[in-house]
Amino acid sequence: MQVFEAGRKTWRTRDENQEEAKREFVKILNRLEDELGEKPFFGGETLGFVDICLVPQYCYFHTYEILSGLSIEKERPKYMAWVKRCLQKESISKTLPDRKNALGLHTKTTRRRRREFLYFRVSF
Repeated sequence: MQVFEAGRKTWRTRDENQEEAKREFVKILNRLEDELGEKPFFGGETLGFVDICLVPQYCYFHTYEILSGLSIEKERPKYMAWVKRCLQKESISKTLPDRKNALGLHTKTTRRRRREFLYFRVSF
């Protein structure tokens, strides 16, 4: 959950708050890289529970990159190599949505919330 919240802050904040959010997110990914070590997966040689819990976060990376300018591939290449290993597993690649769709979903949700907010303000 900490990964998701920190990642979300990278595009929900602006200016110096956004820079701090990016540093926090990269710091969390760094901790994950340290935990991964030289193993192919967090559990060792085989895909495990931690991998399955963390890899869906990848779907949002494109959104983070577009909206905050943070290149996760550049900042944490070892973490991205792990993501690519996970995506080689058919059980993972066939169940995750296209990461570019997450940006579209974010845009659609933002527009809907904005309309609801404006409607609420006008109603009262």
